[in-house]
Amino acid sequence: MSPSDQVPSVITLPAPEVPALLPDDPQWDETGLLPAADAQVEVPVEVPAWQHTPISGRTTTLRLYWTTGMSHHLLETRQWPSDSYPDIPPQDRLFKVPVVRLAQGEHQVWYELTTPSEFYPHSLEQKVTIDLTAPVLGNNSGRLIFDTDTITEQYLIDNGQQVLAQVPVYQLAAPGDVITWYWSLDPQQVVPTDEVASRPLPRGTVQPISLTFAGQMIRDRGDGERYACYQLKDRAGNTTPYSNPVRLTVRAQPVGRVLPPPTVAEAVGSGSQSSLNPDSARSGATVVIAPEAVLKPGDVIEVFWATPGTHGAYQTDDAEAERRYKVPAEYVPAHMGKQIAVYYRVSGNGPDEESLHHTLSVQQKASGWPTIQCTRPTIASGRLSLATVTDHATFRLPKWMFMAPDQRLTISLLASGTTRVLLDGYSVTPGDVDAAHVSTNALKSLLEGLPLGALTVQVRVSFDGGSSTVTFPTLNLQLVA
Repeated sequence: MSPSDQVPSVITLPAPEVPALLPDDPQWDETGLLPAADAQVEVPVEVPAWQHTPISGRTTTLRLYWTTGMSHHLLETRQWPSDSYPDIPPQDRLFKVPVVRLAQGEHQVWYELTTPSEFYPHSLEQKVTIDLTAPVLGNNSGRLIFDTDTITEQYLIDNGQQVLAQVPVYQLAAPGDVITWYWSLDPQQVVPTDEVASRPLPRGTVQPISLTFAGQMIRDRGDGERYACYQLKDRAGNTTPYSNPVRLTVRAQPVGRVLPPPTVAEAVGSGSQSSLNPDSARSGATVVIAPEAVLKPGDVIEVFWATPGTHGAYQTDDAEAERRYKVPAEYVPAHMGKQIAVYYRVSGNGPDEESLHHTLSVQQKASGWPTIQCTRPTIASGRLSLATVTDHATFRLPKWMFMAPDQRLTISLLASGTTRVLLDGYSVTPGDVDAAHVSTNALKSLLEGLPLGALTVQVRVSFDGGSSTVTFPTLNLQLVA
C-alpha cells in the first residue's frame, strides 16, 4: 500500500532530534543554534522510535527532509520489511545532514513516516540555526582605548588598583557573545597563559564596553613592555581575529619604602640622635623628614613627638612646609632632662609604615627663668615690713618661657625652718597666660606667724603634670616688724 492509498493520520509525530544543537534560552536571540564547528561536518539527526503493527508483506518507509526557506529537500529514504523489523533499531533511525545543506541561515529538519498501518505525512519540525559569521571588530581593528600608555605604581594607586580599557563599538553584536582579553609579552603571538579574563555579554549590554586589568595581575606579570588585546566569540563559536595590540610601558612594582629617622632642626647631633637646648626651641621645634625618605603622592604623613599618650606628647599631619612639621613650644619643656623618640608614620598607600626613631635628648634649662616679685607692699632694701602690710602681701611671678595652661605651679614661703605654701600644684589657666603672670596673696596673719628674719619665696613649676619640677630663682627678703 502506498502513502496515497492510506488516510493521513491525525497524530503528529515528535520532531527529530539534533544532539549537536546548543540549549535554547530566552536570554539569547537564536533558537536551535548549531555550533559553527559542527557545520563543517555532517550533522547527525535522530528520528524518535515509533509504535507500529507488523503486517506481513508490507514495508515501513521513513523519509527525512531539510527545509530552507521555501525549498524542501529530501535527504534520504529508508525502508524496512515489516516482517523482518518489528522494531526499527536505533542505528537505522540515525541520519546525517550533508555539509552541502549546512548553509548560513535558519532551516527545519522533519520526516515523513509510512508504516504498514498508518501514514504520517509531516512530523513536528526541529529548527536548526546556522551562524557562520563572526562579529566584526570596531575602529582601528578593535584597538583598545586606554587613558595612559604608562602604568606606574602611582597610577594604580590613583585608579583603584586597576586599569580600564574601552572596546570600540563592534558590529554584529548579539546576546551571548563572549569577550576574552589578554596581557602579553609578544605583540605577534598570544598564548593561553596571556589570558586575563573572559565574560559573556548578556542581553542589554551597552557599547562601548570596558575591560578591567587588575593591578595585582599587572604586578604579578612584571614590569616592561606589555601588549593588551582581546578577541570576540559569538554563541556559535565564530571568533574574530585578535584586536590590534596596544603597547603599554609597565613600571608598577612597588617602590620599597625607605623611611630614615627624622631630625629636629633646632637640635645638634646626628641623623639618629641629637640634643636640644630648650632656649633654641622657645618658638617651638621643627621636625624634618629627610630627602632620602621615599614618599609618594597620596601619602598621609603623621609626625610623633614622644610616645603618644604621655605628658607632653604631640602628633601632627599638618606640614608647615614640604617635609617640615612644627611642634608648638609648650610641648618642649615636659621633656627637659629626658630622652624622647621622634618619628613619623606613613599611611594612605597600602599598609601603615613607621620610620626609624630619632632619639632626642632635651637639655635641662638651668637659667633664664624669671624671679617672683613682691608687688604689695613696696619692698625697700629687700625688707618686707609687717607694718606696711594692711591685710595681705601680693607675690607675682612674671611670664616664663614655655608658659602654657595646665602647667603646675607651687609657691612657698620659707623662714627659719618654717614653710608656708601659698600655691600648691596650682594649674595655670589660659587667663594667666593671657595676663602674662600668676599672682597670689599671703594674708598678714600668715606672715605674722613666721619668724622674723630671712624670708625666702620659692617657686617650683612642673611641666610634666607633676612628675617632676623645675625650681625657679628664689626671692630673698628680710621679714621685719
